[in-house]
Amino acid sequence: MRVLFIGDVMAEPGLRAVSLHLPDIRDRYDLVIANGENAAKGKGLDRRAYRLLREAGVDLVSLGNHAWDHKEVYELLEREPVVRALNYPPGTPGRGWWRLSVGKESLLFVQVMGRVFMDPLDDPFRALDALLAQEGADYVLVEVHAEATSEKMALAHYLDGRVSAVLGTHTHVPTLDAMRLPKGTLYQTDVGMTGTYQSIIGGEVETFLARFLTGRPQPFRAAQGRARFHATELFFEGGKPLSLSPYVWEEP
Repeated sequence: MRVLFIGDVMAEPGLRAVSLHLPDIRDRYDLVIANGENAAKGKGLDRRAYRLLREAGVDLVSLGNHAWDHKEVYELLEREPVVRALNYPPGTPGRGWWRLSVGKESLLFVQVMGRVFMDPLDDPFRALDALLAQEGADYVLVEVHAEATSEKMALAHYLDGRVSAVLGTHTHVPTLDAMRLPKGTLYQTDVGMTGTYQSIIGGEVETFLARFLTGRPQPFRAAQGRARFHATELFFEGGKPLSLSPYVWEEP
């Protein structure tokens, strides 16, 4: 099974990169998953952004800490293959995992949210323990949407040998640490952002600078410009994780 995971799709440049490039490479992969929590103007997911991702060839969209920024997401969570963090409290709309099938094989995709330097949620470690005790699949891919690299690494080592791969998102900066952990789980701390890198984590440089220089809140504006497509390729076979490698494409 070949899986492509696309890092945080950021605003119009990110959507454009996915729409331009993914159709050209879609037939290389059995499944394509994308983090779309910043796809709608840089914060949240709406119907239009979701439609563009799906039309480009994305099978499943994950969210994150901006999950609730657009009211339309409630309908998407109810009706579409859209996943929010597993470790939200009981009663939260939507679900934190999704099962995808390719022929006779299945992939269980799960997202959890970190708690270090982020809004506190339920314990992601125990939430994953509970899910893995109930749900099985040939392969399990866990997305950790978190700020602290230490927390992502801790979760990966905690899950080593129990899941196929752990990929980090949220910081919008790709990390050059794709690896296999001691018990076989594939890992990368952050897949990176799909959007314009002539920015500050996808936001307009001037308004972000003003925030740092003045210490006062500034209106958020997503940056515009030439986009880069950041993703990670995963290859699973015979019930085992075989390899992962970062994938980058830049808009001409």
